[in-house]
Amino acid sequence: MANRPLTFLTFLSLLPLICLSFSLENPTDRRILVLLDDLAIKSSHSIFFKSLQTRGFELDFKLADDPKITLQRYGQYLYDGLVLFSPTIERFEGSLNLAAVLDFVDSGRDLILSADVNSSDLIRNIAADCVC
Repeated sequence: MANRPLTFLTFLSLLPLICLSFSLENPTDRRILVLLDDLAIKSSHSIFFKSLQTRGFELDFKLADDPKITLQRYGQYLYDGLVLFSPTIERFEGSLNLAAVLDFVDSGRDLILSADVNSSDLIRNIAADCVC
């Protein structure tokens, strides 16, 4: 019986920490891979990227045709989110392909995709497969 008040006090002292760990303003999943057609997009969309960074996200910018692109290593995802600002890319390099992007999304991770009327078939296929 003497342990019950101690356990209760310990729980009460940890409650604020537990509540803050699930805050929408302070996300715990912070690493985002941003794939770009052109590095000029980084500056033209700087307000969007800055807003993500001020919310605590760590952005990793790469060109979509970078041969070193990978979403996972040793079965573990390296990123919690993927931003595809590369609507004209015909084929990803590295280990990234349509199936890898769809597996990433199916695993519960986030995807932001930009597209327009001139989007490549790859981007259209990703968008079509991600529509609920």
